[in-house]
Amino acid sequence: MMHQIILSKCSSAMQADFEKAGKTPPDGIVSSTCDCVVAQIKNRQSIDQAKTFCSQQSFLKYGNP
Repeated sequence: MMHQIILSKCSSAMQADFEKAGKTPPDGIVSSTCDCVVAQIKNRQSIDQAKTFCSQQSFLKYGNP
């Protein structure tokens, strides 16, 4: 249940960030990044650590969308 909430909040926040920037997110970036955040939190990382790590991973995979 907790992971569903994190996934939902993460997805909403990312969508809002892309909209604010006037950009369309690349296919798969939101689900990939948020799945990463959930996995990192399951591995006992803090939310900030998970966000930082997963943002870096998304940048490597998708570039600067």
